[in-house]
Amino acid sequence: MKKLIVLLFISFNAIAQFPDNLLADSTDVYTSFKYAKYDSLKLELSKPENQEFLKDFNKKFGANFDTKTQYEALLTSNIDQLEMDLFDQRKAQLDFLKKADISKFLAEHLEKEIKYNYWHLIFSYPIERGNKDQQLRRVISLPTVMVANLKAELLKDQSLIHNKSFRNLLMYYITYKNSEEKDFVKYSNQLQSVNDKAEYALKSFNSDILDYSLAQLLVNNKKYLTGRTTRSIAKNIKNNNVRYIFESKFINEVVANEAITAAKKKEEEAKAAQKAAVQFADLEGKNFDFSKYIGKVVYVDFWASWCGPCKAEFPHSKIMHSGLSEEDKKKIVFLYISIDDTEEKWKGGIESNDLGDFVNGWVTPEWSAKVSQQYMIRTIPRYMMIDKTGKIVNANAKRPSSPETLGELLELAK
Repeated sequence: MKKLIVLLFISFNAIAQFPDNLLADSTDVYTSFKYAKYDSLKLELSKPENQEFLKDFNKKFGANFDTKTQYEALLTSNIDQLEMDLFDQRKAQLDFLKKADISKFLAEHLEKEIKYNYWHLIFSYPIERGNKDQQLRRVISLPTVMVANLKAELLKDQSLIHNKSFRNLLMYYITYKNSEEKDFVKYSNQLQSVNDKAEYALKSFNSDILDYSLAQLLVNNKKYLTGRTTRSIAKNIKNNNVRYIFESKFINEVVANEAITAAKKKEEEAKAAQKAAVQFADLEGKNFDFSKYIGKVVYVDFWASWCGPCKAEFPHSKIMHSGLSEEDKKKIVFLYISIDDTEEKWKGGIESNDLGDFVNGWVTPEWSAKVSQQYMIRTIPRYMMIDKTGKIVNANAKRPSSPETLGELLELAK
């Protein structure tokens, strides 16, 4: 408790000052709605007759409204003790406000800020702790008796959207209540989380509160969004000016980020596949794998210099190859992979079987076991067909002597 009190009453020189922490910051989409009441609030906060009170309130309670300070305190506090401390703070703040000689507008605004800051910090407790501790598989459930007084009807008062504490509460409330419906199990798919929160907001709120909830949800989760999800959520925002923001520049940025993410993922997958791919040695001693021929159809022939049936098929391969048009020869690669146990035997086999005009590779001893395991090669000859994307479309293809083989290769080459 001592640690909590220290955090709550830390020197205000280190944290945001009143009246700034009553105003929307750069991450708050509220300013996009351009409410006249927000301009009225800024005017009231700037009036000299209100400055003395704000200065005193800030000195006494300012830290209670600084989110950075409060969220740090939540990580080390017990929920029951926290609730008691927040209850006492709220009472002290409201008592202090009653003695204030300020405008009615500002007094009513601050009263709401005080009341909803209490609820904001209660509902932020399980979410902030859950986000901080990735080992937790469930969101912490708040005691029912603690949240019973926050009736859902209270959250439908549209005037509350002008209070920063209420807006802070709103996003945590949606996250918590949606989590409650999912039995407090944490999400592994953040995009699904965004969709579910939007659905909760749609069935729970309306008018300005709904518009703000959906807009802020999009802003807060921009890095997880897809163009499709953004469109689906944004179309429910009734404020035309705000909806336009999300249906124009915002969605363009989401789509661009989506493309970048997809490209990075594809690149990572390609690197992982290349790292895991079986390597062969070419005639110059350089390693290669099947990805070298992406864009072309590959007919793979696993053979060995000692394999009679392998050698019996070579003439048929040559006949197939010679029957191709020059255009088809550019599209189809005949790749001969030897599993001979020495390089000398492999190269001798190429010469004796007149395979020098074809693409040749050798399974070196260090790759022998992996080749056998990955492609389940138990006997040779063994043939495979690989399409232009690098996918093995037939791991046990027909032999060159089969009348169907050439037709299948030409079909893949189209």
